[in-house]
Amino acid sequence: MPSWRLLVHGLASPARNMAIDEALLREVHDPVLRIYEWSIPAISLGYFQAIALVPEGRPFVRRYTGGGLVDHAHDVTYTVVLPRDHPWMELSALDSYCLIHRGVQAALAACGIEGEIMPSASTSQSEACFQKPVRFDIVATGKKLSGAAQRRTREGLLHQGSILLPDMAQNGDLRRAFANAFAVRLELDIIPGDLTAAETTLADDLERDRYATDSWNCMR
Repeated sequence: MPSWRLLVHGLASPARNMAIDEALLREVHDPVLRIYEWSIPAISLGYFQAIALVPEGRPFVRRYTGGGLVDHAHDVTYTVVLPRDHPWMELSALDSYCLIHRGVQAALAACGIEGEIMPSASTSQSEACFQKPVRFDIVATGKKLSGAAQRRTREGLLHQGSILLPDMAQNGDLRRAFANAFAVRLELDIIPGDLTAAETTLADDLERDRYATDSWNCMR
């Protein structure tokens, strides 16, 4: 059974969260599942989105991945990082997206929420992630519950996901159930761990020099 490292992180700033995700990608050797929280209700912009989309007065950060604007006021967030030689890297972007969402679907089911994986994209037009379900997103009763964005580099795959439950009171239950349900559904052995010294140092640098700067966050 494939072995993954599990990272469960509490509240951190938008810049810190995005810095850790990129550091995990750049230092990746083995698969990682990260579940984390936001210290403030911030917006994350997709890499290619314009700063004008950010609601006035809201703190924000630009992600390393693409995709749409996400409001992190009430959601549950997770990250999957895979090294370049991982078998899932042989899948297309859409197929890897679907496979990861099978694991998310199982986590939702563990909390009593039956989500459906979208067979095709919605025809709606919006710059906001949760207003525009795409193929293989997860929906329930017509509303999008889970979406994600990916980036592939020479190091591997970064998949950043967000889950917006109908009742945010269930967020804690989902965080607690997520790793085990995800692992069982995808037949993985997930082992709790910590950031390495190299990942921590790189995250410090990325937070300071990229994700906390206007030159990165306001570049479009």
